[in-house]
Amino acid sequence: MSTIQYLKTFTAVVEEGSFTAASEKLNLSKPVVSKQISQLEEVLGVQLIVRTTRSLSLTEAGEAFATHALKIMSDLREAEYSVMPMQNEPRGTLSISAPQSLAYSILPKILPVFQKEHPLITLDIKITGRFSDLIEDGIDVALRIGKLKDSTLLARLIAPCPLKICASPEYWEKQGKPTHPVELSQHNCLIYKPGTRSGQWRFEDEKGETLNVKVSGNLHTDEGGLLLGAAISGQGIMNAPSFYVEEALEKGLLEVALSEFTRKDTGVYAVYPSSKHISSKLRVFIDFLVSAM
Repeated sequence: MSTIQYLKTFTAVVEEGSFTAASEKLNLSKPVVSKQISQLEEVLGVQLIVRTTRSLSLTEAGEAFATHALKIMSDLREAEYSVMPMQNEPRGTLSISAPQSLAYSILPKILPVFQKEHPLITLDIKITGRFSDLIEDGIDVALRIGKLKDSTLLARLIAPCPLKICASPEYWEKQGKPTHPVELSQHNCLIYKPGTRSGQWRFEDEKGETLNVKVSGNLHTDEGGLLLGAAISGQGIMNAPSFYVEEALEKGLLEVALSEFTRKDTGVYAVYPSSKHISSKLRVFIDFLVSAM
């Protein structure tokens, strides 16, 4: 039996969650599906799936193998579609990693439009405050905010995104607005902490050089909504992407400080693995984001 058939059967079991559902999807009998999985395990020399009378689960080796197998099958389907003249419309599953700030503000407004334009593309969106390992986690594209570090990944700027120092009018009235970033050390700063430098906020000084300011406060979280709520309630100062606080600023719930020190090099980026061939579903998704944002 071909390796592709093994992968097709294995990924069907993983996606459907059972041999019965996989057999229906593949139009094969359940014993045939079970036998093919056993043959695959024999070829690899490891157990991939733990079977019980009521359920199945992946072993550690199975989890690792599934990550690559699912990606391979997705790429194979994309390759098949690319050479079918009557099926050149982008299709398939697009795995996306996005931070909560985008997921709770901009994405709900624009993704329905994208899916109306491209109904054959299924979006599998993972909301996370951490930077995913795109290859290890099987992510096609990650949306990231800030200034990107050099890496082997490819990146495209979706939109400029200045960060804003914000607090409620009540907080500024009570504590006073800082006139220089170094004064933030005297304030209660609400800290978003998905990364390793969450306790430092970056600015540009009067000479345009990077200024790192160490901040502290009584709320640390990777949940942006908690920070926004705390800032609006007068608990402290938040450092947030402009789009995330736009509505609160318009309503007067928050006010900006230190705008003259805001870094000019931050943005929303689409980051994806380096490849000679960018799938059509990924290309149209990134193009759409650039247009929409």
